[in-house]
Amino acid sequence: MSSFGQVPLKEVFEMLDRCAPGHTRTETDHHYCIRFNGQVFPTLPKGAHGKSNPGIQRGVLKKMARHLGILECAKASLAL
Repeated sequence: MSSFGQVPLKEVFEMLDRCAPGHTRTETDHHYCIRFNGQVFPTLPKGAHGKSNPGIQRGVLKKMARHLGILECAKASLAL
């Protein structure tokens, strides 16, 4: 974990690969748009600009996981 309350973006993508197989992610200027199982989460932040391994806040990850229907798996994968 990069800092308190944050998860490195690399770990977020690994969790999505495990918990949301077949998901797609589209990169925009400031966010990733995650699509899975008919649901869309359009505002996964890229993290702090200029960081080599940006962290994503745990609250945002819980919101995304709940919306995509993968909360239990995400909790197990990331200890949310």
